[in-house]
Amino acid sequence: MNTKRMLLIIILISLSFSAISKNKVIDFKLYKSLKSNEGLVVLVIDINFRISKISVGKEGKIFPVYSFKKLKPGTQMRIIKLKEGAYFWKEGIGRTGNTTYTFDIDKERTSFTVKAGKLNYPGTLQFRGWKEGDDVVFSHNMLNNSSIIAEELDKNYDEIIKKYSLIYSGLKPDPFLEFNDQLDNN
Repeated sequence: MNTKRMLLIIILISLSFSAISKNKVIDFKLYKSLKSNEGLVVLVIDINFRISKISVGKEGKIFPVYSFKKLKPGTQMRIIKLKEGAYFWKEGIGRTGNTTYTFDIDKERTSFTVKAGKLNYPGTLQFRGWKEGDDVVFSHNMLNNSSIIAEELDKNYDEIIKKYSLIYSGLKPDPFLEFNDQLDNN
């Protein structure tokens, strides 16, 4: 293998790793100050199969506002900054062998609201996929894991959790986080 080809391969590998890292690392400088109409959002996905991409959409927008990419089985979390408003999990793209598939995500079951100046947790999007003959079948559900997420943030992201109140922003109300806040303030 010649030197130019080897150098090109090394550059491509390092670029792909840096792109993956940028999507996972939380840049705390970005979150030191939010604009008056922005909030932080804790996005969590739990999957049992590889997915190329899952996107978050915003009411009134055609294109996604954020996408998780190259997801492996397991639980992934991102903390991102979004403008206040109504959002929803939009769509996903996966691959099994040589087959690429697109799946819609139920907007009504996965919608959430971002409140400015808060750390918004809309719930964990749980995806399960399995093969039935030649078909790939999917199911998805929203789970409220507020206590687990609060513990994870407190343990690993205390700079953010100290600055912004964690609220549940999913469909059904969750008194746990408000109760927990009251305990912390007393």
